[in-house]
Amino acid sequence: MIPALVDAGVALAALLEEENRALAALDLAAAAALAERKRSAVDRFIAAEQTLRKAGTRAAAQEREAVKDLGERLNALAATNRRMLERALAAQDTVVRLLIEAARPADGRYAAPGAGHPRCREMPALSFSAQL
Repeated sequence: MIPALVDAGVALAALLEEENRALAALDLAAAAALAERKRSAVDRFIAAEQTLRKAGTRAAAQEREAVKDLGERLNALAATNRRMLERALAAQDTVVRLLIEAARPADGRYAAPGAGHPRCREMPALSFSAQL
């Protein structure tokens, strides 16, 4: 039963590392594509842990150390994942707010597409950087 927990933890750690790499690159599409696999890995890890608890299984000394190390690794990866997700969401929010502001007519009135709103000729070009 301990090997099932370790296997589930290692698989979860690998997914967190993959998602963290995607988030570090602000590749939100790649990070989002991992959501279902991540959810499944978390469920598998929780199920393995619950099975151990219900069975009252105790790990041998070597297994305890491996499980402890894995737990510390998962905690560190999860903390990094949380920070990276918060960073990505903040960046996404910033971009959306900029786009909304850029699309809003300066005088607050609606202008039909192609109407040649006078303010449009005065607006400077915008550029975006992935480095936030």
